[in-house]
Amino acid sequence: MESKPRLEKARPEDAEAMLVVHRAAIRASAAAFYEPDIIEAWAPLPLRPDHIDALAHRLDTGEEEAVVARARNGTIIAFGSFVPGGRELRAVYVAPEHGRLGIGGALLQALELRARKYGLTEFVLDASLNAEAFYVRHGYTVERKGEHLLRGGRRMACLRMRKRLTR
Repeated sequence: MESKPRLEKARPEDAEAMLVVHRAAIRASAAAFYEPDIIEAWAPLPLRPDHIDALAHRLDTGEEEAVVARARNGTIIAFGSFVPGGRELRAVYVAPEHGRLGIGGALLQALELRARKYGLTEFVLDASLNAEAFYVRHGYTVERKGEHLLRGGRRMACLRMRKRLTR
């Protein structure tokens, strides 16, 4: 049995590995909920250098804060992120081969703890349809159905969710 992954704050140099997990997670878990053109717009392959650079920049400037889960060998197997300036939980993504082991829940808990240190009292997010059960299990409530604008202008169905962050 593999040891529990190590959770730590993401660094700009983690951006590429984070996006690899992002693409794999979406392509594995969301394909049953969204049309192929939405999956392609949301998780385009191959990875583009400008996407890697943009995430690295957001992490470097603090515009986005992320926590990564590393396997014993140092490989990033999951991550989650939020926007400290806007109460926005971006999402939690776990590599498909590491799913359903509690890693996503541990990441979510770590993100909520970090958010409280910024003085945030709630998280809001546009959750993908496939992620609804995960977030509900962790105390988030659905406010309404909505649409999330993807890079490139495509719109995907989502659920606007919220959770109060208690001390």
